[in-house]
Amino acid sequence: MYSPNKNRPKRKTRRPVNISQHEFAKGYISTIANSRRPLNSLADLTNMEIVQDSIPRPRPSLVAYGTQPTLPVIGRGKYTKNKVRYEIFMLNDSGVGKVYTRQDGGAFTLIGGSYSVTEWAGFVQSNNRVYIFNGVDKLSYFNLQTSAIVTYTALTTPGTPTPTKTGLSGTTWTYYYKVSANNAVGTSTASSAGSVTVGKTRDNWNATSDFVTVTWSLVSGATSYNVYVGDQSGNEKLVTTTTGLSFVDDGSLTPDPFTLAPDGNSTDGPVLTWLYNDSHNAQLFGVDLNNNLYYSAAGTGDFSPYDGGGFVPIDEYGDSILNFVDGFRDGKGTPVITCSARGSAGKGKMFHVTFDTLTYGDQVIIYANVYEANGQSAPYSPRAVVKARDSLWYPTGLDFKSTGTSQNVMNILTTNSIAQVIEPDVQAISLAYLHKAVGVEYQDKIFFALPVNSTENNQIWYIDLARKNLWVLRWTVSAKDLWLYEDSAGNTHFCALVNDRILEFTRAVATEDDGTAFETRVAYSSLVWDEDGLVMANIRKQYYKLLNAKGQISISVYGLDKDGASNSIGSETFLQSISFTGIGVWDYSGAYKYGDDVGTISGFAKSIGSKKVKINAKMINQLDWEITTDGKDCDYLLSAVRTIGTTNDRRLLGD
Repeated sequence: MYSPNKNRPKRKTRRPVNISQHEFAKGYISTIANSRRPLNSLADLTNMEIVQDSIPRPRPSLVAYGTQPTLPVIGRGKYTKNKVRYEIFMLNDSGVGKVYTRQDGGAFTLIGGSYSVTEWAGFVQSNNRVYIFNGVDKLSYFNLQTSAIVTYTALTTPGTPTPTKTGLSGTTWTYYYKVSANNAVGTSTASSAGSVTVGKTRDNWNATSDFVTVTWSLVSGATSYNVYVGDQSGNEKLVTTTTGLSFVDDGSLTPDPFTLAPDGNSTDGPVLTWLYNDSHNAQLFGVDLNNNLYYSAAGTGDFSPYDGGGFVPIDEYGDSILNFVDGFRDGKGTPVITCSARGSAGKGKMFHVTFDTLTYGDQVIIYANVYEANGQSAPYSPRAVVKARDSLWYPTGLDFKSTGTSQNVMNILTTNSIAQVIEPDVQAISLAYLHKAVGVEYQDKIFFALPVNSTENNQIWYIDLARKNLWVLRWTVSAKDLWLYEDSAGNTHFCALVNDRILEFTRAVATEDDGTAFETRVAYSSLVWDEDGLVMANIRKQYYKLLNAKGQISISVYGLDKDGASNSIGSETFLQSISFTGIGVWDYSGAYKYGDDVGTISGFAKSIGSKKVKINAKMINQLDWEITTDGKDCDYLLSAVRTIGTTNDRRLLGD
């Protein structure tokens, strides 16, 4: 006999579902598939950030900072003069790059210059000079003492010198003399040789009666001259440097055996793609497209090898391209110069450079010693390399890396992946345009502006070092540049260059960028009630606890039915139009910067908002939820989400 209740699930097959999500310490994760997602992670954090004890909040807004440029921005930097901080920019003025400065967001002041507009320009301060480089134009600098742009001009090759002997009768030996000219950045090509025949070798000359007077003509722009001597043509070596137009060679000076008369001209300065100033001795280091590392004499911008500068090829015939140099450390913690060379397919190399000495007789020779660091990865964009927590952090094209130290037989520098939880997103970065990426560290977070399926930077991602390296993706901000500027009052401005407008992140307004509302979304996918993710359940309701909610906030819930189809099963809207009063970021009338102290909240509206969402599906396998905003003046802290229902252990997905 048929009983209508015989197939009803017994009570013991039903279990309560009571799932609480009140912190999201793992941040955004895309590598782990849905239904296996940790409860304290999120599937989306569009225009959100993780704050306090790992709970979501809409990100800061962007507002205009100071006077806006009227021309396209093609370069940016900063410098300090007389303990006052300035910003320095290069603007595209009708196809010509010109340098401008401003202080505390004030008016732009034209400095001058004439530069290519095809590449981004960088600025590096060393003493009273701000050096300008862009990978196209020769190195130049802004002289802070004269407020003028100084462009290095190539010196002409000196004319053939005239050697005249005194004493030294006879014609047994011939000596050859050459001259090169120096300026502030290098040395000219050496002249052709002037020769003189003498009856004694230089070692046997009497300084009072036997000597050769060498004279030459003035070279416009030269600050000094190098004189070379040799007993074979083409083998002349440096014997002295002088500021005059003559030299008396009495044989008492020993030529430098390592310094031949130059056959190239370096007086117009190198063309550098990246430049670094070592702050402890004001020594400049730069790289060019020919895989050369240039280094200046300490305290100057002089790259002449005769004045303590020079260059050294790195991976000269390899398959990588030098693109970055900075002062860092090796695996033992020893301060060294560190270079990176970008390779193909996200690979590359890192090199350490030390400066060692070699003594030859009474000559002390300083030379660059280059050795490869451990690991086969390097940054694609030098502007996206961020130094924080004694490590370098950067995108490689296939990954995000940080440098660390491993102890083995000896300490070595290693490059470790920090992007294991966002691998699908990393694959969407446009490798061909990754050289435009930029990065900055602020409040223990490292922000990267990246081109994601785009030819230009169109998203900001950040990794939070203070919260165990959780990731937050994605802020829909097309930032060509990111930087920090501290004004004269000591306020730090976290700035972004967006569509040639200089904007700063702030809590003074909510969910709007430069006057336009932006959408936010925080989402979880997919909530399950058993370790296999197969059991069906009757979810009756959800509760959402919002702290200090403001504006219109939408909540939507979706469920997976027994056939695997996703359906909308509930939605609610939270609306709070009364703003809070008191001190801190919740007082939206104040001009609060990103990161300002929260302060004490005191208000007349409720500081806690709770919203119940009724679920209209009888049986689902998993549940997705999202919270969105799409208007201005919205804000909240997502304190908790609780999901309540009962399972039916006899009904599984696919039955």
